[in-house]
Amino acid sequence: MISLSTFAGFMAAIAVLGSAIVMSTDNYLLFVSYSSVVIVLGGTFTATLVSYSFPLLAGAIKTLFVNLLNEDNYKKESHRIIKRAAELNGVYRNGGIAALEGALTAKEQKDQFITLCIELIGTGYKGEELNNMLTESNSSQSHEEERSSKVLETMGAFAPGFGMIGTLIGLIIMLDNLSGDFAELGKGLAIALLTTLYGVCFAQLLFKPAATRAFRRIDDNFQLRELQARSFVLILERKPDLYLKDNLNGFLSSKHRLKEQ
Repeated sequence: MISLSTFAGFMAAIAVLGSAIVMSTDNYLLFVSYSSVVIVLGGTFTATLVSYSFPLLAGAIKTLFVNLLNEDNYKKESHRIIKRAAELNGVYRNGGIAALEGALTAKEQKDQFITLCIELIGTGYKGEELNNMLTESNSSQSHEEERSSKVLETMGAFAPGFGMIGTLIGLIIMLDNLSGDFAELGKGLAIALLTTLYGVCFAQLLFKPAATRAFRRIDDNFQLRELQARSFVLILERKPDLYLKDNLNGFLSSKHRLKEQ
C-alpha cells in the first residue's frame, strides 16, 4: 500500500514552502526555473553514473519509487510469517519435504530465500548447520540490497554541489551583463539563487529521505528473513506448533508479539 507518512511529509513540505512563497511575493513564477532543474538533476544523475554502473543507477531509481509508493507493515508481516510457519509445520510433520514443497504458494515459490530454505532442507542440512547457512545467505542478500540505498545517499550528496555549480553559472552570466541588458542580469541572478535552492530541496526532501527509508526497509527485511530462517529450522526439527509460535515470538519486541496462540 502507499506510504501515508511519505505522502504526508511531502504534502507538509509543499505546504510550508508554498506558504513561505505566498507570504513573501505575488510573483510565484520567480521560483520556477527549468534550467535550474536541468542543472541540478542532470548533473546529479551524470555524476552518479560516473560513480556507479547503469544497473545500480536504475536500481536506485526503482528503489526511490518503491519507497515512495509502497510501505510494508513490519508487525503484520512478522505475524503472517509466524502463522504461515505453523501451517507449514503441520504439512511437513504429516507429509515430509515433498508435501512442504507442494504447499508453497505461487508468491512463496518466487521468493528466493524461501526456495533456498526448501532446497537446503531437501539436501539434508539440519539444525545449527542449516541455520548458519541461512544466516549467511540473509547477510549476503542484505548487502546486495544496500547498494541501491548507497546510490541514493550519494545522489543526496551530489545535488547541493550541482546547485552551487548552477550558482556559479548564474554569477558568470550576471558579470557578463553588468554593463548590458538588465533583464539578462536578472535571469543570471535567478539561476544563481534557484539552483542552490533546488539542489538543497532535492537532496533534503527526496534523495536523503529515500535513502533513509531504504536502509530501514533493508533492516526490516533482514529481520523478517531471520524469522523465516528460524521457522524452517524449527519445522525441520518437527517442533510442536505452540513451541514454534513461542520461539518465533521471541524474535519480536513485546509490543509486536503475536497474541493469538
